[in-house]
Amino acid sequence: MIAVTARRRKQSGNTVLDSALCFLPMMAMFFGVIDVCYAVSIQSLLSQAVRAGSRFAITYSGSYNGTTCTSQAACIASVVQDNSFGFLAGTKINSVVVNYYISNNLTTPVMTCTPTTCTAGSPTLPYTYTATTTTGTTSITINYPNQPGNVVEVSIPSYPLLWMVPIKGFSAGSTVTDFSGSTGLGLSLSSSSADVLGGLQVGTSVPPAP
Repeated sequence: MIAVTARRRKQSGNTVLDSALCFLPMMAMFFGVIDVCYAVSIQSLLSQAVRAGSRFAITYSGSYNGTTCTSQAACIASVVQDNSFGFLAGTKINSVVVNYYISNNLTTPVMTCTPTTCTAGSPTLPYTYTATTTTGTTSITINYPNQPGNVVEVSIPSYPLLWMVPIKGFSAGSTVTDFSGSTGLGLSLSSSSADVLGGLQVGTSVPPAP
């Protein structure tokens, strides 16, 4: 009877030890799944937001939700912000970047805009180039960065995302600083969407300020 009791106590101790050894890896996997799902959902949300921004850009609307925008980029950024469900609230809206490209140069933007400022790129406008069409060659003059036929790209180049439960040795990524200034292990997400600018709104002959 004494031997059986001692053996049961020993087995009970082994069970506690086994549970302790399994608990940490199990919790690491559990929180890792939560963090990965969180990151994927934020990435999907940002992708949807910039797509909404590029769709709005090709309408050339000078106002959004009844408010006249100071520039087209400001309107676009507001659309992206409203479609981000709070993840771009406040000054985070400045993470939205609008690039304008001419059709013969899709690598260097002719102008880059944030909700508050625009910076000229290359080439300098007005710019004329020769394009080949089905009827021959024709000269195309670009007077405005956002004139019809150009390409608009709405992007969020960098969105810092800290892991909710960073576990050393298990959580991937690198050290990033989020919008609040907190530094920790996480990811830098990015997303972009591009579309060709169509015709101007009825009654207008000049595109709105970029």
